Amino acid sequence: MAVPKSEDTLDAETVLRRSPQSTFQVVADEAILIHLGTGTYFSLNRVGTEFWQMLDGQGTIGGHAETLAQKYSVDVSIVTADLLELAGKMAADKLVDEL
Repeated sequence: MAVPKSEDTLDAETVLRRSPQSTFQVVADEAILIHLGTGTYFSLNRVGTEFWQMLDGQGTIGGHAETLAQKYSVDVSIVTADLLELAGKMAADKLVDEL
C-alpha cells in the first residue's frame, strides 16, 4: 500500500481511494468520516461528500474537480485547489490512500 503524500505533494494527477481503515456515514447530504485506527474524524459538506464518494481509486483529483466544476458551474482551477487542500488534510489523517 502506498503511503499517502502530504498536502504539499498532492497534485491534480494524484489518484486516491478511501482507506480501508476509514468508515463514513452520510446524513442530510453531509458525511462524517472516521479513521478506525486513530479515531480521527472529519465532517464534510455536500460537495466534500460528493468528492469523498468519488474516491474509488479510479479517477484523478483533477478529473473529480472537472466533474464537480461542471456540475456546479464553477471555475475548475478553484475546485482543483479546494480539492487538493481537502485531500491533503485527509491524506495527513490517513483517511485516504494514494494509488
